[in-house]
Amino acid sequence: MKILSLEAKALIHATEDREKVMEALQFTLPFPIECVSQIAKGQYGNSIEIITVKVTHARDIRAFLKHIATNLGKEWERLDREIEQRFSSGKFYIRFDKMKAYLGELSLGKGLQVELTVTSYPYNESKIKRELRKLFENVH
Repeated sequence: MKILSLEAKALIHATEDREKVMEALQFTLPFPIECVSQIAKGQYGNSIEIITVKVTHARDIRAFLKHIATNLGKEWERLDREIEQRFSSGKFYIRFDKMKAYLGELSLGKGLQVELTVTSYPYNESKIKRELRKLFENVH
């Protein structure tokens, strides 16, 4: 199994402070980030900024996994239990609580999405899920 990339996204609603959301995103990703910004319209015509960070360096992906393993506490085990629900078409999805991240606490929730693109050669979803389980058991 190989983790090819990490993509993190944060939505900044018109009522939110951009700097605070960026601080939350930076806390979630423990390495310097470069982001791309895109403006979209919400359901009611409100402006929503979509911040995207793409990472392909193995060193940064390992740093992220170590960071969440160290800081998620018991919720780390939840990722292992929820592999079936979080894995789809070669992607493993993790969502973090945006407000808690801003306050310096890593917690599963809503607001910041991280998507890990995972593969194996040849592609075998069962093998990838087994390897993800091993990763969750051994990353500490």
